[in-house]
Amino acid sequence: MNPVDLELVKLKRQWQNVVKLNEDKPMFICLGEKHETDLFDGFIKSRLSEDYDGEDIFLIHYQEFNGMSTFGQALFEEWKEYYEMLEKSEKDTPQWKLETRDNQFKTDAYKAFFPLLDLKRNFPRIKDSKIYLYIAPVRINEIKELSIWMKEWCEICVDSGTQDIKLVWTEHHTYKTLPENSHAHSFRVNVDIHQLMQNTAAHTNRKKNSLDTDFQQQILTASNHLSKGRYKEAELSLKAAVKLGKEQKNKQGEISAYFMLTQAYIADRKKEKAEDTFQTIFKEVDPNSPLEVQMYMNYGSYLLGNSKKEKAEQAFEKAAEVAQEIGEYAMAIECYRIVGSLNDHILSKNKMIEYFEKCLDIAKLMEPSARESSSLKFVASMLFIKYEGDNNKKTTLNNEMKNYFGEDWKVSVEQPK
Repeated sequence: MNPVDLELVKLKRQWQNVVKLNEDKPMFICLGEKHETDLFDGFIKSRLSEDYDGEDIFLIHYQEFNGMSTFGQALFEEWKEYYEMLEKSEKDTPQWKLETRDNQFKTDAYKAFFPLLDLKRNFPRIKDSKIYLYIAPVRINEIKELSIWMKEWCEICVDSGTQDIKLVWTEHHTYKTLPENSHAHSFRVNVDIHQLMQNTAAHTNRKKNSLDTDFQQQILTASNHLSKGRYKEAELSLKAAVKLGKEQKNKQGEISAYFMLTQAYIADRKKEKAEDTFQTIFKEVDPNSPLEVQMYMNYGSYLLGNSKKEKAEQAFEKAAEVAQEIGEYAMAIECYRIVGSLNDHILSKNKMIEYFEKCLDIAKLMEPSARESSSLKFVASMLFIKYEGDNNKKTTLNNEMKNYFGEDWKVSVEQPK
């Protein structure tokens, strides 16, 4: 069994225990880091495979949430399509009586719930099954409305008396999307990602004693040590990785190992060693490369964390200059955005505007797709506020952004300080 399959088996056991101990709850929320909720997502998908031999039914829906008055109807349309397909392919398909009810609800959750309940009660194949409706919208237009929709679904479910239909949702354990829901049971998924990576490397790597294998192993070992707070052990592994990177002439690997070493020193409160290692990086990294830009940005972030704003600005400016020179325009915009944002107060308003306007100049050189994925919309939205009563500049900026992104170009930003 490979390491990922092993983690899925562990998840299956945890899921079974959670469901068994909370049968009265109409909703389950899986909490975790992104890699943990992604693994849970994979577990749910595995329930749809041909190898799945359980009686439970999992319905997975990733479609966009456009509002609490249309989402239920969108789910129902999908189920209706599936039913019509069954009706054509199977004999004696039970009739699906779609109840029409007076809409005494805030949302259209009832449009999805009651047809599903009716189908379950009358379709012999699923009559004794539990149905888990996994909602994972690729985009949420209104979080508050999604929360209201889910709470109403839970209330309808409880009122119906069924314990066989459940909503399933995933959340980051710290940065949660939805407010608390008394009808939901939350459970934490824990995956030791570093151990998983090591196990995966050991499982897939059949070459022994190669430089590349040894390098990757040192990096994985260091990651595991860092996650457990074993900084000295991490330092030893990373120094070995640096040496192997040099021997391989793997410049990117070498620099990445150096950077991880700075993180180990920072975590171990060895600021001088971290600073020295950054300076070593700038000597070793290939000049005028995206990697050099990234390292100057990392250095700037490190300096900000140590309250060295002036030096941090210099690092981000250096990163922006190199990025412009090599055509990495999105990175240049991001660096100037950071420097501008660092001056977002009354006394340095003009400096902020100056750096944000540099972003506008860079945008003129970019391909539309690169422009779309950059932070230009944020920069322009903030500039629009900072221009205050200067209507000429506002009009020019608005026309320029409409030309790039259309009428709806503005994004939500903080009000000026």
